[in-house]
Amino acid sequence: MDSDVVDWVTSNFLPFEAELRLILRRVCSGPAEIDDVVQEVYYKVLMLGSMAHVREPKAFLVRTAKNVVIDRLRREAIVSIEAMASLDELEIEDGSPSPERVVQARSELKWVIGLIANLPERCKAVFRARRIYGLSQIETAQTLGISEGIVEQETMKGMNLIAQMVARVGLHEDAIEMKSASRTGRKKNVHH
Repeated sequence: MDSDVVDWVTSNFLPFEAELRLILRRVCSGPAEIDDVVQEVYYKVLMLGSMAHVREPKAFLVRTAKNVVIDRLRREAIVSIEAMASLDELEIEDGSPSPERVVQARSELKWVIGLIANLPERCKAVFRARRIYGLSQIETAQTLGISEGIVEQETMKGMNLIAQMVARVGLHEDAIEMKSASRTGRKKNVHH
């Protein structure tokens, strides 16, 4: 067993075990079955090579317990209707963004970086320092070797230029695709 996984179980599973047992009371036939499910969840988690992929420990453990219960129900010859109905209670909202949202956010970030890349050089350097790296006005001035007044002017200039680009291109994907197609000389068919 990997000591990192054991540490993860100690800090993430043990504090949640009592709550998980309460949740399992709704879907398990009794204390012995709850013990079996919890033990099997421990086993499955401890056999994993790494926990780096787990963003929401509580949701991960509930999902693992639900899978164990489903596997147990599949092995039984007769499945209780109440047990099947109670499986919905083993749901915890996963706080991580959906794959679609991740793709959309990456697309938006790429688009914003493209807008910044179109700024004049000094304006781009100031804008990156202030808006991307989070430097203060003083830190930006010192880092770039310019005055605070110029930092303020270039920040405002960058905001105005980006606002103009957004006004020209728009914010939705069709506008982004049409803009990139016009750069490459291709035309996009748009149906309304």
